[in-house]
Amino acid sequence: MATIAVGDIHGNLAALRSLLDALLPSLGSRDTLVFLGDYIDRGPDSKGCIETILQLRKEAPFSVVSLLGNHEAWMLATMDDYGRHSWLLGADAFETVESYSPAAARALRRAVEDAGPELIVGELELPYGAFFESMPESHQRFFRELRLFHRGDGALFVHAGIDPEGGPPERQDVRELIWGFVPGFPHDYRGPENIVYGHRSDCVLDGGRSRPRVANGRTYGIDSIWTGVLTAIRMPDLKVFQSEMPRHRGRAE
Repeated sequence: MATIAVGDIHGNLAALRSLLDALLPSLGSRDTLVFLGDYIDRGPDSKGCIETILQLRKEAPFSVVSLLGNHEAWMLATMDDYGRHSWLLGADAFETVESYSPAAARALRRAVEDAGPELIVGELELPYGAFFESMPESHQRFFRELRLFHRGDGALFVHAGIDPEGGPPERQDVRELIWGFVPGFPHDYRGPENIVYGHRSDCVLDGGRSRPRVANGRTYGIDSIWTGVLTAIRMPDLKVFQSEMPRHRGRAE
């Protein structure tokens, strides 16, 4: 029995498929696969990534757990309030919209250009409806049901961070778990559990290849997609799996 964590995907369907090709032969019915969040934005196929995870949930003999990332939290805030634009303007979200509906992406780009400074200083709503209406109900439900953390096989899995003193995640501010607003994490972490996290783009580059960031022998950072490579780590034996190196490294994620 093992728990395998997958780092931030950010719309990189090719990397996700490559990593799953490496992972799936090793997974048994008693194992758990945990996605750490940030499935969307920056990469070209967020819709394809969500569809792949949903299909995996449906067909896999093992458990699949999906955590909430800050990019999903941003998008959900906009889903509930069309006057909130931080997701669209600050998260490279147009690529996500484009993956679901090119027409909705064009309409939003025109609306942003027409709004100008009023978009920042006013309370202007944008036409997000076409985008969210194009999103399948199963995808909307996926985003709404994302978890904040997962425990398994001697580790706690979170998107971004946790109290360095080791306080229980149930009592922590949601922003700490999904945004990492936790001074001292990961280097000053002194809690009782091993922590596996993503979000921070802090993997170590070693000879042109990325590897997890390990601090105090207790925290493991596996956000490497900005290098073009998707990383997973298996607990408790710490075996690392990665997608194939892309032929041409893209821009930092």
